[in-house]
Amino acid sequence: MTQDPSQATVAPPARTADAASETDAAGERASAHGRRVSDRPPEAPAAARERRLPVWTAVGVLVALVLAGTWFVQDRLGRVERDLARRLQDAELRDAQRDQQMKLMGDTLRDAQGKAAVLEAKLADSLGQQSQLKQLYDEMARTRGDLMLADVENSIMIAAQQLQLGGNVQSALLALTDAEQVLARSNQPAMIGLRRVLTRDIERLKSVPLADFAAAVNRLDAVVGLVEQMPLLADLQMNGATAPPPRPGSPQPGFRGIPERVARTSLQGWDAFVAELRSLVRVQRVDQPEALLLSPDQRFLARESLRLQLLNARLNLLARNEALFRADLGRATAAIGKWFDGQHRSVVAAQGALRQLQATRLAVDLPSLAESIAAVRAARAASDAR
Repeated sequence: MTQDPSQATVAPPARTADAASETDAAGERASAHGRRVSDRPPEAPAAARERRLPVWTAVGVLVALVLAGTWFVQDRLGRVERDLARRLQDAELRDAQRDQQMKLMGDTLRDAQGKAAVLEAKLADSLGQQSQLKQLYDEMARTRGDLMLADVENSIMIAAQQLQLGGNVQSALLALTDAEQVLARSNQPAMIGLRRVLTRDIERLKSVPLADFAAAVNRLDAVVGLVEQMPLLADLQMNGATAPPPRPGSPQPGFRGIPERVARTSLQGWDAFVAELRSLVRVQRVDQPEALLLSPDQRFLARESLRLQLLNARLNLLARNEALFRADLGRATAAIGKWFDGQHRSVVAAQGALRQLQATRLAVDLPSLAESIAAVRAARAASDAR
């Protein structure tokens, strides 16, 4: 444990004062003893020396004590001085280290301040660039929103045209669904109301009862395929009636003794003979005699005219034009009844199919898309105002 310098410095003077007091007391005793001796009568020299010996001894001891105290005090002071010098050197060394650290800290602080200034400049540049980017993003978002609204409006207008001109509900649904998907990719609040209106119109179109156009087209195609099979009245006049097919069955009872093969051949020959007789005479009512007088070229034109009328009806059916579709069916039915054999099964099948197509209802009550058109135009007007 380090001794306090103040205590080490104060202690020696106290001992010196004790030695001085002892010295003074010894002097006083010596003076008193001298006075007593002087008062006494002179004694012999040997006796006087014997009496002075303790005094000198005490004086010597006192001097030795004074010298020892002085040496102790000086040694103590030297130690204190050396300790103080060492502490002073340590303090100076610490001060030098502290100055060096302060200088280093000052350099570091200046460097930090310089870096902070550079960072502030970069931060200011970054904030400026961020502001420019934000403006550019807002402009791009506004432009993208305008393009999106234009695309949506175009799809809605296409759907409205499909409904008004052709009554094509499926095409209108496809256009509106495409517009709704475009709006679904946007997270802008302004698009939410427009998407809600568009979804409501889509649900209305889905609830519209649709005619079975596919079945009607297939039935009409089947009639077109029968045109080549249907016989004309002129063909019957030219070629005669078609021979009925041979009668199936077992031989007649009169032929039981004849082999089966011979009996079958005989029956076929008899049926051929009967058919030939029937072809000679045929009674049929014809309201328009000119149908029997068609030349081969006119018969070809009659078939092609019927085929074109049926194809026009098919086109009008696909276009959902009910008026033209029914008019074409009426003309085709009239042409079949005028030029073709009404007793032939292919003609009967064609007329039955055309009657079914005439009874097919194509027109339905379609909803209006005015609400969606108004909503998208209002959204575009709001975007242009911003």
